[in-house]
Amino acid sequence: MKSLEPKINRLNSTTKEMFTHLPNLVPVVIIFLLVFCLSALLNFYHTQIAVKKDGNASIAELENYIESIAYELHELSPYISYHCNDSDKLGLRSYVFNSDMLKEAGVYYQGVVTCTSNEGKANIPLYPPLLSRLANTSNKVTISLSQSKSGFTAFFIYASTGERSGLNALLPPSDFLETVIPKLQERRYGYSFKVLSEHIYSDNIYNGNNRLKEPKSILYFSSQRYPLSLTLYINNESYLFYFVQHIWQTILIACVLSVFYLLIRYQMLAKRSIEFSLINAIKHDRIEMYLQPIVDITTERVVGSEALLRWNHPSQGQISPDIFIPLAEKLGVIGDVTKQTFSTLTQFLHANPTYTENHYISVNLSRNSIIDASFIRYLYDYADSHPDIVGSILLEVTENIDFSQVELDSALDNLKLLKQLGFQIAIDDFGTGYSGLNFIRLHSFHVMKIDRVFIKSLHSESTITPVLVSMIHLANELKMKVIAEGVETPQQIAQLRKLGVRYIQGFYYSHPIKPDAFLAYSGQTKKEKSSKCLST
Repeated sequence: MKSLEPKINRLNSTTKEMFTHLPNLVPVVIIFLLVFCLSALLNFYHTQIAVKKDGNASIAELENYIESIAYELHELSPYISYHCNDSDKLGLRSYVFNSDMLKEAGVYYQGVVTCTSNEGKANIPLYPPLLSRLANTSNKVTISLSQSKSGFTAFFIYASTGERSGLNALLPPSDFLETVIPKLQERRYGYSFKVLSEHIYSDNIYNGNNRLKEPKSILYFSSQRYPLSLTLYINNESYLFYFVQHIWQTILIACVLSVFYLLIRYQMLAKRSIEFSLINAIKHDRIEMYLQPIVDITTERVVGSEALLRWNHPSQGQISPDIFIPLAEKLGVIGDVTKQTFSTLTQFLHANPTYTENHYISVNLSRNSIIDASFIRYLYDYADSHPDIVGSILLEVTENIDFSQVELDSALDNLKLLKQLGFQIAIDDFGTGYSGLNFIRLHSFHVMKIDRVFIKSLHSESTITPVLVSMIHLANELKMKVIAEGVETPQQIAQLRKLGVRYIQGFYYSHPIKPDAFLAYSGQTKKEKSSKCLST
């Protein structure tokens, strides 16, 4: 029994998983039901069209058969005389023998059948209406449905070769209709053929009491050349036949629509889970500000921090800033995100007024924000409203930004204005882009932040050291403070100390932490002195 428990548990788990997906399948089931219902409704219309086509085709096919027999009779007439001698009887019998359907052929003269393939000489008068129809038809061919001399109902085809003279052919009605009946039966039609006043009915138009069934609809077709008509009775079986015939198309359409629905649903879920959720998070102030300490390694004291954003998605958990920051830029709401950051850090600084005495907070600016006139106006108003804390805010501008010349001129003008307003300006991720040297040549920055990619390679690649030496030398020449990002090991600390780097940011000291935890970490309550502040 114990050996069965894992299998039972797996079965229960699989069953639960299947049931969790059932709500997602309900719309697909509804799509299939709607498509099938629509297909059923359209099937009534398509069946009507198909029945008309089949009815006209059946009449045309019977007409063609009558004319083919008439043509053969005309071809035979020169070799058969009304005298009914042995050669005449032999010719008629040979013709019938070589025919698949004909049972008898005969010759009539002056309105009287004088010779037949079965009995030889005969004296069977033709009815005047029949002779009249023959005389009045353009192709001198007509038909009738009547009893033969043998006593069974037969289908007659008459072909006139002269005044009240010609040949005729006899065959069972079932053989005559054999060319069209299989198709009508396949489509489950009820049918009735009428020749003059005589009818031939299909079996499926009667119920068990030999009473005519009530059809869903009736369509009539008639020949323009012969006294022949066809009535088709459409019933439930007929509609079902066509529905089943086209069910693969119905399934295909339902599958295509279901795939489109699933794709659209997936896209909508993706938008709602990321894009819509991000906008909603910004609107309801759900993006949190964390602070990562920046430490002076000469004193092991915290001198500042970088404001980093964290977003805890309600269903997907923590979303990386590498995902939602570029998304915010794409959606055009990065300015709102940055304004929210300023609002949060302002509340933090006002709640801890002594923090600005010996600490600063750096804030990242997007390339879009630097050239956004409305955002620059926001910073201008911010500096005007909070002159006491502007000097403690360091604005980080990434080096790896691709500006057109017009955008570059605008960015430089805005950076100059921000510097005049009292903000400190840092060039972030220095060394990772191709325009860094030109950027620091065109604008004097307060701080150079060396990207983590150089620090990461510091312990393993000796070739990276000369590059760092060059960066540090350049920063010293331009009177910029240097902050090394992404420091994680004691070996990196030792190397940076040798290179003269004083300010460190990275996991070696602390991950980004909430403001309250940062206050405890930095020892703000111990009244640190101001000699560690970057601005000194």
